[in-house]
Amino acid sequence: MRDEAPPLSDTIGNIGGAVAEEAREQDAKFTDHMRDWRNVVTDKVLGFLPRRTAEHIVNAQKEGLLAVRSLLDRGIEMLDDDLKRVHDRPPR
Repeated sequence: MRDEAPPLSDTIGNIGGAVAEEAREQDAKFTDHMRDWRNVVTDKVLGFLPRRTAEHIVNAQKEGLLAVRSLLDRGIEMLDDDLKRVHDRPPR
């Protein structure tokens, strides 16, 4: 009795999974390279500035990101409120 070959969709699914995993690994490597490059450039640029100035610039950037986070959080809260109103309305 011969073993049956797996369906083509299973074979393609396995290949697709391997390709997706390889893509994730390449993405992680690329991300690591970009982070390393960014750190080198940032260190060089900030290295030209007095320490207190560099600290102020980094803190200002952080505050800017925190402000954006705050706006995003408020937007998410508003969407949650919208969703609650949708759930609370009577069915049609």
